[in-house]
Amino acid sequence: GAEQRGTHRHHRRALSLRLLPTLFPLPLSLPLSLLDQQEQQPSGPGALARTPPGRTRVPPARRRRGRRDPVPCARTPARGLAPGAPPSLTRRPARRSQRRAAPLRRAAGSEDPPRVPILMEDSCSSEQPWRAEEAIAGNVRALHALRELIVYPLLYSREAQILGLKWPRGLLLYGPPGTGKTSLVRAVVKESSAHLTLIRPQSIHKAHAGESERLLREAFSLAYSHASSGKPSVIFIDEIDAICPHRDSRREHEARIVGQLLTLMDGSNASSKSLPHVAVVASTNRVDGVDPALRRPGRFDSEIEVSIPTSEERLQILELHTRKLHLANNVDLQAIAASCNGYVGADMEALCREAAMSACRRSSMIGVGTCVIRMEDWEYARSEVRPSITRGITKEVSKVSWEDIGGLKDLKKKLQQAVEWPVKHADAFARLRISPVRGILLHGPPGCSKTTLAMAAAHAAQAAFFSLSGAELYSKYVGEGEALLRRTFQKARHSAPSVIFFDEADAIAPRRSSHGGNAHGNVSVGERLLSTLLTEMDGLELATGILVLAATNRPHAIDPALRRPGRFDLVLYVPPPDMEARCEILQIHTRHMKLGDDVDLRQIAEITDLFTGADLEGLCREAGMVALREDISAASVSGRHFRIAKASLRPSLTRSQIEEYHSFMKSLR
Repeated sequence: GAEQRGTHRHHRRALSLRLLPTLFPLPLSLPLSLLDQQEQQPSGPGALARTPPGRTRVPPARRRRGRRDPVPCARTPARGLAPGAPPSLTRRPARRSQRRAAPLRRAAGSEDPPRVPILMEDSCSSEQPWRAEEAIAGNVRALHALRELIVYPLLYSREAQILGLKWPRGLLLYGPPGTGKTSLVRAVVKESSAHLTLIRPQSIHKAHAGESERLLREAFSLAYSHASSGKPSVIFIDEIDAICPHRDSRREHEARIVGQLLTLMDGSNASSKSLPHVAVVASTNRVDGVDPALRRPGRFDSEIEVSIPTSEERLQILELHTRKLHLANNVDLQAIAASCNGYVGADMEALCREAAMSACRRSSMIGVGTCVIRMEDWEYARSEVRPSITRGITKEVSKVSWEDIGGLKDLKKKLQQAVEWPVKHADAFARLRISPVRGILLHGPPGCSKTTLAMAAAHAAQAAFFSLSGAELYSKYVGEGEALLRRTFQKARHSAPSVIFFDEADAIAPRRSSHGGNAHGNVSVGERLLSTLLTEMDGLELATGILVLAATNRPHAIDPALRRPGRFDLVLYVPPPDMEARCEILQIHTRHMKLGDDVDLRQIAEITDLFTGADLEGLCREAGMVALREDISAASVSGRHFRIAKASLRPSLTRSQIEEYHSFMKSLR
């Protein structure tokens, strides 16, 4: 059909774009004005004669000075340019009547030999053109795509006419906020000396009907007028999801704007022979919110994700923002970049600014003029600047270490191997081609430190900690809980390594009924959440550095589909503390208390059978309160106070409850 033929044309055009540098090689390290040489040699005094192939023509002026062999500038790449990067468009091309065509290769069997471009001596200038890499770092794929969109139509205009090629006119950049989409466009526009027409939601949305469409038409008309003068022209639509959202009957204003933009972009393609090339670039952080009619070939031909920077890209960003700062000798930028998981470019810039402010505050206090940034300034900035992508959805992980949890030595060792090792020893896993554990289910009686274990594991692995509970996922609006679940997994992928923790997992993923719904055949909220959770966990096969932890005290109420390998690979039982573990827990909770000489923690541990960790914490707190009730000026807590507190408390566990957990573990074997 017509749609299939259009797809084939799109593929042929993409193939032609990839083959252009091979079919028509041009010296891309030279300014564009030097590539506009005419195939016919200039006439008049001082004109250069035609040079046979394989020979380098010496200009007459140099021939009079001596017979030295010249070094052709076309073979010497300009300094400061990245390999394969296009030239900087620093000079306006000649008018159409004076423009000269670049020499082309003739077909095989042609009588005339091919001509090579003859460059004047002043083309070997020592001036280095401004490069986009001086203002941005990372995002190499998007940077190359922008250069091809803006520069290639001017470099290869004659070749495109021979191939019958239509240049792509649209590029959609999408990604989280702060990743540098707008900075990328501005840097490439400055590098190519192009004219920028900026369109933003606040400048388009107007109160009167038809005014927004008129502003769009004027913006496109202005861009084409600048392109007609021979200068590259770019239209940049920032936050296009707010300008062109999905059309429906309730949004007439947005529907008119979308229709006007479609008309303008289609009109530029239909009359591409008469209109000059204008590149249309758009950016959004909600690519699914853009109207689908814009996301097709012929409008926005390409979509490129500007993602969270990697550790190497974060190091490049740090080097870019600290090149004018005074750093102490002990500052390790590579270690700082490795510790900033989930930070985007804007976060890294704020981190550098906060570290510099900390150094300036310290210098002003001690009366030193020069602000030298030390490693402690970076540590302070790291604690103040949090990743913007995790704000509002992550839980601040308190500094809980394994030593803060009494007992459970075997369990802590298993968690260290499952959580810490894939992060700290990733090369060993890659060498043996071992897939790390993707999910761990912790089950046991209430108050046995399941949540504390999860937080200690995340802190030990230096991972972002995302915590969700049933109260946050159950909403009165249909689909809102599933959307929150999907957003959490997406943000966890961006800020890997990360830990997603589901507290009270039996409320989030309950066991499904046999008839697949309630009495009316409707699917419950819990079943929808379970389906979304299963889908997201299955998608973790392609992700790295993400671990799902879940805790429950009712493991039999969780759907069996979650307990299979590939989802929750490990099902770990968190038992109540034994006598040795109770003694360690009492030591942890009384290490900051003033105890009397008669306090024997081991004896207290022996008489607190069936007490959980939370019960023992409450016992220590109650003993202190007993001492204050007797004497508000008491200096210590005695053993008698512990005995009185023990008599007023009851253990949370019973023998029958422990037997239920043991029987569940036997059913898994």
